Amino acid sequence: MAAIDIRTATLEDCEALRCFATELFAERLPGIFDRPAPTVAVERAFVTSRLEPENATILVAMLGSEVVGLMDFLGGTYDEDRHVGQFGLSVAREHRDQGIGSALVAALMDWAPAHGIRRVEAHAWSNNPRAVRLYERLGFVQEAARREAIVSGGEVLDVVVLVRMVDA
Repeated sequence: MAAIDIRTATLEDCEALRCFATELFAERLPGIFDRPAPTVAVERAFVTSRLEPENATILVAMLGSEVVGLMDFLGGTYDEDRHVGQFGLSVAREHRDQGIGSALVAALMDWAPAHGIRRVEAHAWSNNPRAVRLYERLGFVQEAARREAIVSGGEVLDVVVLVRMVDA
């Protein structure tokens, strides 16, 4: 397999991100909100929302010009919680179980100290134990459960909150 390049997304990535999201949403995976395939304009707004704040980012795993993994991170908006944020993580179906998710988390943890982040949260739906196991393997600790926080396909789900403190 060719080398995967992990980097910060740019506005030039919006079409590739649209393709990635369209395929991902069509899978209707546990832990991902049900939504329609995005337009390039929607992707542009999403990327902009993560590139403008100092405590936010979008990291992409690229295989050539194709997005094969994505992590978006958004920190708090108040002075008191700017050091805390949560991420979303996804990997294209044909590239799962190849370490891309782990590499994206590692890249985020490297990025975090320079951007004032001290606490990283992962929120995993209770019907997605694979995500919980991944985050725990990467040093996250279960801190709480948001009981009955999601209703998906008629199923009431808890959201598991996992936390990892950032090494300064």
